[in-house]
Amino acid sequence: MIPILLVEDDREIARLSRLYLESTGLYEVVEVHSAEAALLLVEERRFECILLDIMLPDMDGIAFCKEVRSRLYCPIIFTSCLDDDETIVKALKLGGDDYLVKPYSKAKLLAFVEANLRRATVPHSPLQLLSCGPLKLDPARRLVTKNGTPVDLSPTEYELLYQLMSHPDEVLSFEDLYERVWGKADYAAIRPLFTHILNLRKKIEDDAKNPQLLLTWQRNGYIMKAK
Repeated sequence: MIPILLVEDDREIARLSRLYLESTGLYEVVEVHSAEAALLLVEERRFECILLDIMLPDMDGIAFCKEVRSRLYCPIIFTSCLDDDETIVKALKLGGDDYLVKPYSKAKLLAFVEANLRRATVPHSPLQLLSCGPLKLDPARRLVTKNGTPVDLSPTEYELLYQLMSHPDEVLSFEDLYERVWGKADYAAIRPLFTHILNLRKKIEDDAKNPQLLLTWQRNGYIMKAK
């Protein structure tokens, strides 16, 4: 079964979320109620996905994510009753892959988990090495390097870069790129795309404010320059 770490201080929400996930027979859910307990667990074992409440009693989820993101490749899905742009952007900037607003249904929770696991684990074909300027992407190992140095990416950042590098010098519209990565055409929820692109530029560009590789094209799409 797929191990999932559920970090939620509201015990009733945690109980329901665990039941939703375990009812599929696909997931092994480890439930904790504090960031401190979660930090101990991620040092001891591997999880394929983390469901992370933003409002935790000892350390907020955003601070937890910032601390562990460089060590963990698995998707981190924030859960919160907060739905303002500032909170969502901050959560995604510090390494979150997705953002699920409470209260959520069983169907929505499962859809978010399935989509994020798919981005993080499904191999691409063909598994040929991709190259754009100083960047190399090895799909077989899900490894990205810049001038030979590994680049730490979240699963969503990796998938975005894979799609862009697979189509060098080709404009991918915001809508097309969102559908390729998130697997749905929910353009009303497209705002995470822009935040993840900003994060990606900080990691692959020499100067994120003056990008030379990943360019915005006429305010309606992105293009990855081959050279």
